[in-house]
Amino acid sequence: MGALKEENGVESLATMIQDATEGGDAAGEDEAALSPGLCEPYTDLGLVARGGMGSVRRALDRLLGRHVAVKLLHDSISDRPDLVRRFVLEAQITGALEHPNIVPVHLLGQGSDGLPCFSMKLVEGRTLRAEILDAAGLPWPSGRLDQLVQVLLKVCDAVAFAHSRGVVHCDIKPENIMVGEFGQVYLMDWGVARVVEPKAFGRDDVQSPEELERPDGSPTRAHLYGTPAYMAPEQAIGLHDAIDERTDVYLLGAVLYEMLTGKAPHPGDTLMAVVWQAASGVVVPPRDRVPHLELPEGLCRTAMKALASKPNDRYQSVTDFRNDLDFHLRGMDRFPREKFAPGTRLITEGERGTSAYIIVSGRCEVFREVDGRRITLREMGPGEVFGETAVFTEKPRTASVEALDELTVMRVTGDLLLEQIGLHSHAGAFVRALAERFRQLDARLGQYERDSMLPPSQQPPSNPPPAFPPRKR
Repeated sequence: MGALKEENGVESLATMIQDATEGGDAAGEDEAALSPGLCEPYTDLGLVARGGMGSVRRALDRLLGRHVAVKLLHDSISDRPDLVRRFVLEAQITGALEHPNIVPVHLLGQGSDGLPCFSMKLVEGRTLRAEILDAAGLPWPSGRLDQLVQVLLKVCDAVAFAHSRGVVHCDIKPENIMVGEFGQVYLMDWGVARVVEPKAFGRDDVQSPEELERPDGSPTRAHLYGTPAYMAPEQAIGLHDAIDERTDVYLLGAVLYEMLTGKAPHPGDTLMAVVWQAASGVVVPPRDRVPHLELPEGLCRTAMKALASKPNDRYQSVTDFRNDLDFHLRGMDRFPREKFAPGTRLITEGERGTSAYIIVSGRCEVFREVDGRRITLREMGPGEVFGETAVFTEKPRTASVEALDELTVMRVTGDLLLEQIGLHSHAGAFVRALAERFRQLDARLGQYERDSMLPPSQQPPSNPPPAFPPRKR
């Protein structure tokens, strides 16, 4: 739901679609009893989803010949003018935010029951929450987390645009993000959005959700707007005047947190327990929440900075948050980090290579064993790479590697190398060829080292370097 209590009248379109999909029988009830008269020029084609305060129906736009989604209120809402006003405001705010990642609103009209309804693009797809809860599950297959981050980047674009127009969403969560089957991403449900900069929005008469409930200015009981499992502390405490762009930054961090852990940042067995957890501002770091998973350190840092309890400690804009997400996709930070104690062997000569390593801190020794003797080839330190040749060539390791002191490395799997370098492409063919030549030279060097350890009488005759044919001119 888009609000703490259903009686507050905020219904998430994306959540309603999800509920209908999971419930299975919502669309199977008597259509004649449910079908209202839609505003012109729409012909009702059936129920898409239904919630506590309204429903969404598929309709045909007879003028343009296209299918649209029409959102409308239940008849029982007619005696709640505050909910009717908020519904209209949702349509107006969403319609004013024309952006590729915000669902377009086509028309605000009035149904035959006298209640408002509005039409918008019919989004075919799944919610981001359904994507996160995909059967593949955690830990994510190689590249899957990056795909989810790409979705979040598009959501950031939508939120940043809204902020430039003076609007704060206030209920960003995976259920309110729709992902189309062809890569479309839409941020839905602007039902509790706030206009914090009327000049940027172009109107100075837009009321806040709490003002809509008491248009005469009379006092009313406090309401919390948003979803407790993702709420920023200022939302959970009810400090409505403290809500600004950094509140949305917090909510975006909450979405990233769920991508990493599969869990919302604020747990609890009861609604009030979740609200108290949100109000406390305490969030368990992702790696502590799911210690069995290898999570990218940079993304964990990004999530926790966005989820800082105090707004001044968060990213100060969605753009700053987005930049760090983009850095993750372009940089090495996306690779998982592992720590090894001194004496731990990371690579064993002769085994098949499935990963390469980038040293973050510490030192390691590269060596071979010849007739029971250990021959050190070199020592390596921060910034150096090892293990890549066996991955490129798909041949056995030519040496062993052991930690000399506390060693931290980034592990790069073969699948990620395939993805990043494109080893099956033309450029990848050159990389594989160079790696294979290097492996052959390394093997010859190893043979020379072994031969040099033999008594002189047992050493094979030295072979002169191969002669190259003269170049043609």
